[in-house]
Amino acid sequence: MDRKKFLKSVTFGALSASVLVAACGGDAPKTENATTAPAGESAAPAAAAADCNDLSGVAEADLKQRESVGYVTKSADPEKYCGNCRFMQVGTQANGCSGCQLFKGPVNPEGNCKSWFKKDA
Repeated sequence: MDRKKFLKSVTFGALSASVLVAACGGDAPKTENATTAPAGESAAPAAAAADCNDLSGVAEADLKQRESVGYVTKSADPEKYCGNCRFMQVGTQANGCSGCQLFKGPVNPEGNCKSWFKKDA
């Protein structure tokens, strides 16, 4: 089994029933790591957002690119977050997380960087 297939199977296998229920719009129990989406916006389920902070598979050069744009997993400005940014690519990562056009790896919908640009309505 190659690395890509292995990572996909491990990621899928790690999903709990509560995350799957939440992803389908059901009520899932909240966890200690739960985060909420900014007002007026829907985001990935809280547990899935926590998984989207895992950078273990991201190359060192790509991590430096993330740092160069000042990416953080939680925006300090409630009006500017990845979930309403033009560069966010919803659900493009192998683990179901969203990505960004500006750097590689998963993106937390509540994150932010210096390159944030409001998504067209």
